Amino acid sequence: MDKKKQMAFNLNNFLLSMSAILDFKEFDLEGTPLNHFKRVSYIALNLGAKFNLEPKMMADLCSLALIYNLEKNELEKIPFLNTKEFLEDSLIKEIIDFSSKLDKMFKLSDNQENRVKAIEFVKENKENFSNELINNFLEVSSQISFWLDLQYENEILMYIYGSLHDFTTVLDFEEILNLTTIFHKLENKNSIIIERASKVADEFNFEHKDKQIFLIASSLQNIGKMMIPNSILNKKEKLSSSEFEIIKSYPYHTKRVLGAIMGFADILSLATKVQERLDGSGYIYGLEAKSLSLKDRLLSCLVIYNALREDRVYRNAFKHSEAIKIMKNEAEIGKIDKSIVEIFENIFE
Repeated sequence: MDKKKQMAFNLNNFLLSMSAILDFKEFDLEGTPLNHFKRVSYIALNLGAKFNLEPKMMADLCSLALIYNLEKNELEKIPFLNTKEFLEDSLIKEIIDFSSKLDKMFKLSDNQENRVKAIEFVKENKENFSNELINNFLEVSSQISFWLDLQYENEILMYIYGSLHDFTTVLDFEEILNLTTIFHKLENKNSIIIERASKVADEFNFEHKDKQIFLIASSLQNIGKMMIPNSILNKKEKLSSSEFEIIKSYPYHTKRVLGAIMGFADILSLATKVQERLDGSGYIYGLEAKSLSLKDRLLSCLVIYNALREDRVYRNAFKHSEAIKIMKNEAEIGKIDKSIVEIFENIFE
């Protein structure tokens, strides 16, 4: 592995972390109990074991179960271990559809009594599922531990990691960026912050690895916003003080998601400090200038500039000159780096 160009990467570890944001959106939009995607993966892996799926197929089954609701064109960009034909495998599709339907219909995290209803449903709807799937489900679901595990996230995670072979592989940084961009676009499909981050990195002559880490951090710095209710994120009226506190929590949620991903320490460090300010007035840590590196300052300024240049539900995008003026005012009162604002004025005009 060329550490200047590549990183050791485990897809299931990454997707288990990222599934938290998909879970929250599913809960926020549809009321589906949290950890839905982990439960789907747990059920699917139990069934996959009964079908005697080979280890690589089990790993991909887990990955797909964690993100099955993404659009097909996005799923095709995921670096599964098997070929793209995997996404068309009728058995894999049936297992995941079955697992998802069961969890959504019977809220399997909520009530042990629902297991009886779930089993009865499967028995009464045999025409909708293959006989082998039904028989395998009835076998795994005969164990009380199967149902108890579904109520506890830690037990689900222990089962998932205990069921899978370690398929950690080596990916180029560019491949990882392609993957993280999928999730970045879920928060804002029209965002061009990655393109702007590339200009910043080139302006400062970042080496290849530093540039790629900066770009990946740029793509993930807003991931915590996926765990803020849409009713607050898209509110046109002025936020209440309590709502503003909820908005301010998003870097913390970014920290929670990225902190569980192996090899992402440098990315985590950058992505979670985008709302810190030189005078210590920022959040979530209240760091001061001495604790903020050049890259920290660059990314926080980039996030400000990018936000000002984008439309919001409560205002239209500012022009370049207007955004720079606002940032210069922030620099004058000691919140952001004045020299960086001056560079942004030239490279983004």
